[in-house]
Amino acid sequence: MPPAIDLLEAGRMAKCVVHRAQIADGSLPSICIVCGDRADHRLFAGVGSPSLAWAMVSPLFGLLAFWGSTLRDAGQSPGGFPFCERHRNYWPRRARFIVFGFVSLLVLMGIGFAFTPRPAPGEEVEAHWMLGVAGLWLLIYLPTFLFMHLAAVRPTGGDPGSVVLSGASRPFVVAIESEQKGDEAKSRRADAHDGPQKVARPRPT
Repeated sequence: MPPAIDLLEAGRMAKCVVHRAQIADGSLPSICIVCGDRADHRLFAGVGSPSLAWAMVSPLFGLLAFWGSTLRDAGQSPGGFPFCERHRNYWPRRARFIVFGFVSLLVLMGIGFAFTPRPAPGEEVEAHWMLGVAGLWLLIYLPTFLFMHLAAVRPTGGDPGSVVLSGASRPFVVAIESEQKGDEAKSRRADAHDGPQKVARPRPT
């Protein structure tokens, strides 16, 4: 089994594996995943639901599904990831730009193509000016989107039982690591206690 924790040497961010069951029941440490301060809010329980498991590893649909789900599930919930008051809107703020920016790009391109007149035989196509606006918006949107997404705390993988969270604060990762080491120690003690016992053979009569 690969190690659950992979602290990044460069920078103050890290990545860790969190169990979906802990996301669902709100039992993750009360440490903000963004800054490491005390977290009083549990948000976005849907990110850890099995229904979104496929989305976490899909390059395009997973990305859009994640940011779309943070807009839909922005309210307080019993389960979810821990956020402090200052960062409770950390994902929704980024999601609004990413999702609405992408939709705006599609709308601008659609309008531009719809209003581009058909050329007469032998003439070149004269693109509608709205396509130029769409191209300009793409030049602004694409690098901003890439920076906001790649620099954000976000899920970057997973399996049916866990989610890989990249960019998390070190205090949160250390707390997760401590919990997992404690669980492993308990499991080893339980295995040692429940090990094979000697069975007494019946005496011959």
